[in-house]
Amino acid sequence: MNIRFPFLFLAVLLIAGCSEAGDREVGAPAGSPKRVDKPEPDERGIVREEPRFASSDRGLEEIMEDFAGSIDTFPTVDQGETTMKKNGRLYRRGLEDEPFTGTVVESFPDGSLSLSTTFYQGKPHGFQKRSFPGGVMASEIFFDKGILSGTKSKWWKSGHIREEEYWDGGKFRGRRLWDEAGRLIREEIVPAG
Repeated sequence: MNIRFPFLFLAVLLIAGCSEAGDREVGAPAGSPKRVDKPEPDERGIVREEPRFASSDRGLEEIMEDFAGSIDTFPTVDQGETTMKKNGRLYRRGLEDEPFTGTVVESFPDGSLSLSTTFYQGKPHGFQKRSFPGGVMASEIFFDKGILSGTKSKWWKSGHIREEEYWDGGKFRGRRLWDEAGRLIREEIVPAG
């Protein structure tokens, strides 16, 4: 009996050590999901999670290929230098024979950047980014030739995510809302079809 007990004890330790616990939290019940390390904050201190929505729209790389060169090679103008015509396209004042391609910016009274939107042939194309005073990101919207595409994100002034809307081909597919502490408070999904 003295020999069986240590052998039995070692066998139990060996079996427990070979469990499928993997990356689960210590003490987590079997079958619980594996622990996922939280992503690091970006340069603005905002923690962005992986997108939870897959869109059938074109990706950023494909959309930016529409520009003949780097977006930095196109003009950047103040919003006051532009005009919107009845055809729904943006034009630069004084150059109203050709729809605007480039970046339109808007600034706060202190001169800091409030809004930056890229346009291609007069339609929003690529990112539209809006900031709070002080430079904290307020919203980020993605357009594909004037059509909302992918994830539209909004943040609280604290930098926590506030809302994500999911768009596919210009159609609203759902959204998630968070409170100021970063807790998910609402989720709405529109059935495909």
